[in-house]
Amino acid sequence: MGTQQKTKSIGCSRGVILTSLLILILSSLLPAISFAAAQEDFPKKEITFIVNFAPGGSRDILARGVGKTMSRHLGVPMVVINTPGAGGARGLINLFHSAPDGYTIGIGSPMDIVDQIFEMRGYDNKKFTYIGRTESSPNFLLVKSDSSFRSVKDFKTYGKPVRCATSGLTLTAVLGSMILAKREDFPLVVVGGYQSMGAATLSLVRGEVEFIGCSLSPVKSFVKAGQLRPILTIAPKRFPDFPDTPTVKEVGHPDLELFNMNLYLIAPPGVPKARAQILENALMNTLRDPEFLGWAKGAGVEPGPMNGEETTKLALEFFSLIEKYKGDIDKYITK
Repeated sequence: MGTQQKTKSIGCSRGVILTSLLILILSSLLPAISFAAAQEDFPKKEITFIVNFAPGGSRDILARGVGKTMSRHLGVPMVVINTPGAGGARGLINLFHSAPDGYTIGIGSPMDIVDQIFEMRGYDNKKFTYIGRTESSPNFLLVKSDSSFRSVKDFKTYGKPVRCATSGLTLTAVLGSMILAKREDFPLVVVGGYQSMGAATLSLVRGEVEFIGCSLSPVKSFVKAGQLRPILTIAPKRFPDFPDTPTVKEVGHPDLELFNMNLYLIAPPGVPKARAQILENALMNTLRDPEFLGWAKGAGVEPGPMNGEETTKLALEFFSLIEKYKGDIDKYITK
């Protein structure tokens, strides 16, 4: 009898242990099961891609190129909706207040952060869901080829204010120049009002200003013709076409790498992590897709893959830097 009880006891113990192990295994699988369910449930319908500027601009071109390939990776259509107005704020406000279900996305940039800080827009870049960076390209500070300036350090010994021409006071390269002027202690005059960076570039060629700050595309022909040369690369590494031009880090300002050209995919605040991850995976696959890379080369788009977590950090660091120098920047913007 005692032996039977002992056997029953051992059997019960084994049963309890097996049950506990089964519960433990199932518990460990729940996140994967939940994620798989989320993958199965999302997306089920088309995704709206809000572009906060009119058709034909850089964001519109990028959205259509990304959307075409990304829709294949998601298995649903991506429909681009242009919502211009209020300097780009209208579309971002619409995006910010859209349902946080992953079915509405848009394109963000550092300029939107600047607009929020100085214009008090109806959206908050600190709260958007960052899917990932789509494009990244360097900015440059350029002077006339026969200029005596060899580096930004020479601006300090110029003996008079250094003039910078621009089509937009909040362009990232121009903002970086404002901060450089503060740190390197040289007098800077920002000459705005040009209709395009092409027009601003011509003013430099004519000798009306000392330098400009911009991406390569509006100045490429002038550089090739030997009329302009870069003296500073605003990017994490030197540009292959200008191997002798130092980066901002190399001249002592590593944080100003943030002032290169970045565009990223964003969604409303509060999108479930599983859905944001699905969108991020589709974006990363898109940016590596041969079809997209072929399109990007022809469109002059420079893919800059960066995951959602890293992109969030990038945006918040830029936000903090602009807030830190808000007073110094404001004196140029409010003139």
